Amino acid sequence: MRHEFIPYAIAFREPVTTGAGRWAERRGAWLRLEADDGRVGLGEAAPLGRVETAASLEEALAQGPFRDAAFDLAELDLEAQRFGRPLAWVLSDAPRAQVAVNATLFAPDARSLAEEAARAVSAGFRTLKVKVAAAAPEVDIARILAVRGRVGAGVAIRIDANRAWDEETALEVLRAVEGCDIEYVEDPVAGDLRAVGRRVNIPVAADPATLEEGERVLRSRGADYLVLKPMALGGLRPTRKLAVAAIDAGLGVVITSILETAVGVAGALHLAASLPGPERAHGLATAGLLEEAPVEGLDPPHDGRMRLPKGPGLGVRLRERTP
Repeated sequence: MRHEFIPYAIAFREPVTTGAGRWAERRGAWLRLEADDGRVGLGEAAPLGRVETAASLEEALAQGPFRDAAFDLAELDLEAQRFGRPLAWVLSDAPRAQVAVNATLFAPDARSLAEEAARAVSAGFRTLKVKVAAAAPEVDIARILAVRGRVGAGVAIRIDANRAWDEETALEVLRAVEGCDIEYVEDPVAGDLRAVGRRVNIPVAADPATLEEGERVLRSRGADYLVLKPMALGGLRPTRKLAVAAIDAGLGVVITSILETAVGVAGALHLAASLPGPERAHGLATAGLLEEAPVEGLDPPHDGRMRLPKGPGLGVRLRERTP
């Protein structure tokens, strides 16, 4: 088989700010994997915050989980094309045709965040993920209270601190919003999540940076939820193995993007559709955060849900490049 990495740099429609940093554009590479029979599988490698130059991108593509994820996705795309079914059917005998997704909210102040939340609910989203820890604790408290006050009951709210709080700050914010019926707080601190979770009435979620870290969290029951990014964990197959083990152990599992393009998001969507257990809203409504990319086939969310792409395989394609 022949392969080619196609680098890209695509601007975000609005700069993305989280507790982990601020980004104006997304850099990565698409993978074209051409089989001997002429079929082409697509993959993507998109290391967040690690590819500021062409040299750093080349280094990231040389080895490691992002390269592994790209090849895993492209190989599954080819396998599903030969099977004549959507990729999710390679992973499961009975995948869902669509999955619920959350809206991710970034607005920096309480008023604009409440308006952003209201727009998301009007668009059909029933789960909202609020990015926190990029501002002072009192600002985040006001932001979360404003969202709950605006959307009312019946809409799930998640918050994600990207490991940016210390324990004291995490407890200050979480105790102030315990009455907001928070579904979970993701990565409130960089250390022991249970040290926070034991002291507040809010479930904790771990977003493991590596597959090994995710396995440690599962073994130790170090969180109530696992938030899994297949792009960072080496691909769909290793991520699904961890996800199924976590579901069997009684943990909630949410599949999320790493703010990659529609190629990687489509793969994560197939993975989410393949999972057993109760349906959860996944963090996959993110491709629209980027300016238009030359990727076709992934429909935007509708009423808070995303359908699997049509056709066999991954179901998305790169538009032909003009000379």
